[in-house]
Amino acid sequence: MYNNKRLALSIFWVVLGLVLFALSMVGILDSSYFSAMGVALAVVGTLQIIRNLRYRKDKDYKEKIDIEVKDERNRFLRLQSWAWTGYIVVLIEAVGSIVAAVLGQEIVRQVLSFSVCLIVCVYWISWLVLSRKY
Repeated sequence: MYNNKRLALSIFWVVLGLVLFALSMVGILDSSYFSAMGVALAVVGTLQIIRNLRYRKDKDYKEKIDIEVKDERNRFLRLQSWAWTGYIVVLIEAVGSIVAAVLGQEIVRQVLSFSVCLIVCVYWISWLVLSRKY
């Protein structure tokens, strides 16, 4: 599961995070958003590096992760979770856009409506592609 590409990508995230943090501390990037994002990227990259190295060295951990990734039940649960998440997000955004329209929040309504439209369009395109494939 873990390979050299993933390790290199994790190192890239650490370096990018440290660069963003340094640039925001020096004042080149004005927003505190970039310093927080830089720290978050560095932390996540570091955790991924640790995970990758542990996977390579610890046989029990490697077996546990391989089972987690390749097990058919886990795959089914991941697919079902994404399906439920999609339905729930679309419904919440649709209700939110109606509530925003009632409250007179046009920008919020528009963003939520566009998001629902985007999700439905992506779903439709995915369905078309998958119906030809399977």
